[in-house]
Amino acid sequence: MIGRIPQGPAVADGAAVDASALTLVWWDPAAQWGVGVFETLAVRSRTALRVAAHLTRLETAARRIGIALPAWSVLDAAARHVASGAERDGWLKIAVSRSGHWAVFAGALETFEDGRAVSAVVLTGRRHRLDPLVGIKTLAYAPAVLGLEEAHRRGADEGIWLNERGHVIGACTANLFALRGRAVVTPSLSDGARDGVTRARAIEALREAGLTVRESKVRYATLRAADEIFLTSSVRGVRPVVRLDGRDVRKGRLGSVTTALGERLAAEDVPRDTVSDAEERQR
Repeated sequence: MIGRIPQGPAVADGAAVDASALTLVWWDPAAQWGVGVFETLAVRSRTALRVAAHLTRLETAARRIGIALPAWSVLDAAARHVASGAERDGWLKIAVSRSGHWAVFAGALETFEDGRAVSAVVLTGRRHRLDPLVGIKTLAYAPAVLGLEEAHRRGADEGIWLNERGHVIGACTANLFALRGRAVVTPSLSDGARDGVTRARAIEALREAGLTVRESKVRYATLRAADEIFLTSSVRGVRPVVRLDGRDVRKGRLGSVTTALGERLAAEDVPRDTVSDAEERQR
C-alpha cells in the first residue's frame, strides 16, 4: 500500500471529504519532520476491524512522542464512515500530526496479497533498539520505505531489520515469528519489535494450539535453523517466508503451523460492531 493514492471517502480534521482532497502544508510538523503517528487497519466487507486495539496502540505511540489525539469516539466514527464507503476489502489509515491535524482514509488491497508466501532478505542497515521511534508507527516512515526498496532491488518481497546487537527486530511492514519443532520465538519489544495487534493475536492462538511461544532475542542463526518463518500484519494477515537471503526455507514449501494459524486468524476477521469497541474503551 506504500505510495498508493487513497480513493473514496475520507475524513480530515472531522470533516468528510474526498480522499483526493487531502493535503498537508509544508510547515506542518508531519510534513517537515515526520512528527506524527499512524495506524493501518484491515477493512473487510467495508468494516474496519479491531478499531479499539489499533486506537490503543495509536495512543501509546502518540504519548511517546508528545501528540494529543482526538477523542476515541471521533476517530471511531471517522473510521466507520470511511470504511463504509471504501473498497469492500482493503486497508484504512488513521494519521495524526503533532500540529493537531488528522485524517482517515482508505484504499484497496489486491486479494492475492492476503497470506501470500514471500521471500525476504536481511537488510544491510541496522536500527538501534533505543531509537525513540523504533517499535512504534510514526509518519517518519522513510526507513520502512527504503528497506522495502532495498529488498525489491535484491529480488525479495520483504526486508528484515536487525538492531545494533544483531538481533532481529522484524520486517519492514510486519512482525516476524520463527518455529523450530513445537517452539515459536518472536523478537522482544526490548529489542525494538512493534507491539503488533496481529502479533498479539498470533501469540495467543499459537499457545492455545499447544505450542510454546517466547518473546525473546532472535538471532540470524535462529532464522537459518527454523522449520518455519512467518510474518504477521493486520492488513495482510499471516504470510509464510519460504525464501531467506536466496535460500529456501523448508525447501520452499508451506508449513503446517503457519498455514493453520493463517486460516484461524483469517476466519476471525469478520465484520463486527466497532462502536461497541470504542464505547467500551471510553468507560
